[in-house]
Amino acid sequence: MTSALRGDLRRYAAANARVRVWLSTLLGRRGLEVLCGYPSAAAVLDALARTPYGVAAGGLTPTDHNLLMRLGHAGRILLDLLVEPERTFVRLYLLHYEIANLKVVIRAIAQRLSPQSLTAYLDVWPGIATVAPLELARAHDLRTLVERLADTPYGAALAAALHRAEEAGAFAIEVALELDYYERLWAAAATLRRADRERAEHLLGILFDILTLSWISRYHAAGLSAEEILNYTLRQGCWLTPEIRRRLAETRGAAWTDVLARTPYAALLGDVPTRSFDAVSVALWRFLAGEIHRSLRGYPFQIGVPLGFLLLQEIEIRDLRVLLVAKGIGVPGSDILERLATSRN
Repeated sequence: MTSALRGDLRRYAAANARVRVWLSTLLGRRGLEVLCGYPSAAAVLDALARTPYGVAAGGLTPTDHNLLMRLGHAGRILLDLLVEPERTFVRLYLLHYEIANLKVVIRAIAQRLSPQSLTAYLDVWPGIATVAPLELARAHDLRTLVERLADTPYGAALAAALHRAEEAGAFAIEVALELDYYERLWAAAATLRRADRERAEHLLGILFDILTLSWISRYHAAGLSAEEILNYTLRQGCWLTPEIRRRLAETRGAAWTDVLARTPYAALLGDVPTRSFDAVSVALWRFLAGEIHRSLRGYPFQIGVPLGFLLLQEIEIRDLRVLLVAKGIGVPGSDILERLATSRN
């Protein structure tokens, strides 16, 4: 056994074994197809109570909100099984839910909502979380919030953006928070060993591309200028180069097929106008899921195994949320399946 293999075993053997067990408990395409046949959202939730989602919710019938408890539960276990620097990288990846919490807090303070009204919109995972969002929501204004976060990793980015809040509102602070987080996550991937860094950057790069395409579509709809769009999107990615991002920001209304011609995304999105991006973005999530499965079939002792599982779990949770909303408004099961990203059993 080579020293490199011994090192990989030390870092990943326990996490790999746990992930392989968890993969077998995902609902998969077949499980989602079964749920699509249930008559209502309530019936779907009742069925989920007898799956690992119900266990993670404390034995209670899970709700749309607490489906994420399973992800937090898995995340805590993985962190206990990993060593540095892999542990820090995975924890930072999981903290994108803390970013979502902070965005809720920022909006609530800007709109002067009561902290108690936020409970149903926050996902706080003990052992992973670094801040207490409900306590932060008691800040009198955005400046006070930024001051309270000064000694956290979020402090510098928020302080730098605070002056823009007077003109652009809370949106300016939210964007600064989110962009800074993804910059730090990409930097954390660079601390991994070379092979792990390349695997992490491949999966994160596709995720970043999906986020960038989604944000550009949204910013076009909001009427932002090309310059603003470029300032409010991610610099890193897998196939979206600075030139492609610039052309996407400048292309309004028309399809992105020509701009994305040298990427895998052109064939996935087809000739759909940018305003209809959300309707076809499921193809991008399927593409990411396919790349994750390809990574899982390869060498087992590498960062793509824990990271890939967490991504697959999130894609399944995304699908469950789509399914629940669709059931709530009476969409036929066959139509729901077309909107689900999970493609394997």
